[in-house]
Amino acid sequence: MKRRLLIALLALGTLGGYGSAFAGMSCHAHARRAAMERHVARLCVDAARSPAAAPPSSQEDRWDW
Repeated sequence: MKRRLLIALLALGTLGGYGSAFAGMSCHAHARRAAMERHVARLCVDAARSPAAAPPSSQEDRWDW
């Protein structure tokens, strides 16, 4: 009886540990994605505010091959 109880508790702990790990990875993935979106938004805003920092788009600045 003690052995079955011990096996059941260990199995429950293993499943709980794996479940906790997968939930943590999911939460961190959302945080990384949100951080990347904030970074890209900041780059776009900076580029819109400072057109001199943007790459040239006129025909004169292109290379002639």
